[in-house]
Amino acid sequence: MLCSIDRMELPQWYDENKMVLMVVTPHTVFLYWELAFSQWKAVAGHQLIVRLFALAPEQQPTEQPRLVTSAVLPVATENWYFNDLPADSQYQADMGWEQDGVFYSLIKSNSVSVPPAEPLGVAGEAQWQSVKLGQLPKNIASTTSKPDITVKEILNQMSFYMGIHKTTS
Repeated sequence: MLCSIDRMELPQWYDENKMVLMVVTPHTVFLYWELAFSQWKAVAGHQLIVRLFALAPEQQPTEQPRLVTSAVLPVATENWYFNDLPADSQYQADMGWEQDGVFYSLIKSNSVSVPPAEPLGVAGEAQWQSVKLGQLPKNIASTTSKPDITVKEILNQMSFYMGIHKTTS
């Protein structure tokens, strides 16, 4: 018997104001948003602009973030990719419109930290040494030594921890 929830579909929108920024690669971030119907009505007639800011590592609330790029959005756009960004940075997006040289912010995204483009360097070069079989340190067990516990004992312990209190003989 199928539950009614199995036949339900997800709504196309949730009528919320939400903007989410996500890291795709060290040089690309993806931004998506949803505006409530009332918000869309309020911005009708304005050309929306999305802006991406680079945040300082220890950004203070009074500091202005650095504008990296901005884009005029085509009508009915709900997402945007920002490509060719510097890696190892922190970003935040902002959407709004410009009127008479003043930008009016409508909604801001979360901030994301983009990882470095390459792995961090190793402090020193690895030094490899050849070791003869007879010269293994005493703390390294030989692969030919007999295990301390049998497979049967392991299975009995597993069944006990899994709540199965059956012992096998």
